[in-house]
Parts: sequence; structure tokens; C-alpha cells
Amino acid sequence: MKYFRFCADYVSPYTRERYGIFIAVWHLVRDKKVSPEDERAYWEAREWFEANLPIPPYHRDGNPDRAITWFKESAMNSLVVQKLATYRDIAERHGTRIELVSSESPGRVTYEDDYQIATVGDPT
Repeated sequence: MKYFRFCADYVSPYTRERYGIFIAVWHLVRDKKVSPEDERAYWEAREWFEANLPIPPYHRDGNPDRAITWFKESAMNSLVVQKLATYRDIAERHGTRIELVSSESPGRVTYEDDYQIATVGDPT
């Protein structure tokens, strides 16, 4: 099975992997680099994601294992992934390139739900 990540073009010093789309777009909002319209769209989309995409429990503990998340191949045509278009558009408008990467061996799985896995270790 293949797994997919929507990644920014810069690396997290914490995980040593490229930031995922959720954090990359949050950085733009947090740093006040987006328009008021894009900020509104971000918060509306975030509310939707929080209601419809499980948040891996390791986030409550500050992600001590430095896990990263990947979408399952079976989720790539889901509404969850389709809704990422809002975040991709915001990122593009404000100079953050988002790339879709894939792996058949993304690392050791530490979490799984219907849409995603979280892994630690080097993806291949």
C-alpha cells in the first residue's frame, strides 16, 4: 500500500522531516502572512477538519516520538483530502509550495485511523 503526505518545502527542526500541510498553513496564519479572507477560510476549514479527521492522540503529549502523518491510499479520494484544496490554495497564494509525496515504506507505524497513519523513522 502507498501512503501520501502533502508537504511544505521546508523542514521541521523537531521532526527533521518536511512540515505537513496542516502546520505549514498554520504558520502562515500564525505569522499574519495571509489576507483576512484566507484567515477566515483557514479557520472554517480547520473547524471542519477537527470535526471530521481524527487528531492523533500523541499531539496531546507534544509528539514526543516526533511522528509524522501520512494519508492512506484508500483516503486519497475522500472528502477529507478533497477539503485540503482550501489549504493548498492558501499556501500557494502566500508563497508556500506544497508537494504531494508518497512512500510504500514510510517508517514504523505508531498510530492508525480510517484516513491516516503516523510513523517514526526514516521513510524510504
